[in-house]
Amino acid sequence: MPAKRDKRTGHWFFRKMIKFPDGTKRRIFGVPTDYGKDDDREGAEAAEREAIRRIHESGSTDPKPPATAAPAVKEVPTVEAFAPNWLAKSQADDKHSSFDHKRHTFNAHILPRFGKLRLNEITFDLVETWRLSMLNDLELKPATVSRLLSEFRAMLNYARRKGHIVALPEWPKQSAPLPRPEFLTFEESDRLIAAAEPMDPWKAMVIVAVRTGLRHGELTALRWEDIDFENKRLFVHMNYVNKVMGTPKSGKGREVPLSNEAFRALKAIRHKRSPLVFCTTKGRPLEHWVTDNALRLICRHAKLMPIGWHKLRHTFASHLAIRGVSLMAIRELLGHANIKMTLRYAHLAPEVRRDAVMLLDSPAPAKGKKPKGT
Repeated sequence: MPAKRDKRTGHWFFRKMIKFPDGTKRRIFGVPTDYGKDDDREGAEAAEREAIRRIHESGSTDPKPPATAAPAVKEVPTVEAFAPNWLAKSQADDKHSSFDHKRHTFNAHILPRFGKLRLNEITFDLVETWRLSMLNDLELKPATVSRLLSEFRAMLNYARRKGHIVALPEWPKQSAPLPRPEFLTFEESDRLIAAAEPMDPWKAMVIVAVRTGLRHGELTALRWEDIDFENKRLFVHMNYVNKVMGTPKSGKGREVPLSNEAFRALKAIRHKRSPLVFCTTKGRPLEHWVTDNALRLICRHAKLMPIGWHKLRHTFASHLAIRGVSLMAIRELLGHANIKMTLRYAHLAPEVRRDAVMLLDSPAPAKGKKPKGT
């Protein structure tokens, strides 16, 4: 094998004529160190074999590894193509009712506007134009616009975490102050309760709604085993929405004391046809349209404008705030996940804030003694 040593430098090299199957010939030359071999006869011979292998495989004896083709650039999916991934995550993480609402608004507002755009083509200007269009053209409420902006941003953030985009664009902000809740006055709530038939289960359901603040789904999911008649209290463990029995909206259960009126109403309708307190004559869960029709009929008898069951929840909280109950206590009774939602009732208790400030005019408490009102 033609491996030789250069007499002038003392280094080894190889030189060889290669004949190809098509009859063509090519002379190759190289030194062992270019191929990572030792500078001796064995190294030169090994380098020659490596050069022959390379020229047959790639047509080059270049000792450097052949340049690999640049990796194919991963195509960024469109919003429409990525949407199923986002909705699948939401379906797994969110409550059934929340997911249904999110899917509807996503299909109605986000996909028609941005569906054909790629995720990395979403810009501040595009989203800002959309925000203004929702406010001015569609005349959506600021709270709705804020929620849609948040949902779209959450989807893009998920795409970033999945590696489809590097970063999110700057995002428009939409202020959305919490609306003040609408509620029945004390006189109106009394009229509503009085308008229902005395032994009618609907009367009991209205009383429990006004006196406990349970959500509609919590009322229709309430079971007899959740009621502690001995200690006049009930426990909220379940929520029935869109034919699905699940956990309460906050994800946590809670305890709610029963007023004497609510206690008597529940005791008067005790039955054994179903584990559910409020149910059909066959013991099945009550659907929303059934309870809505019943409440509208009672409102008509009470000569009140038609209302929904959630207004009775607002009535419960508002009446407590007006009577001076602390917002923290109201939060616990309502099962709010954070105090922000409960702050909607703060304006109803000005006297509580005034009384709190007036405590500063009282004499300083004795050392080691808690001040009055704490």
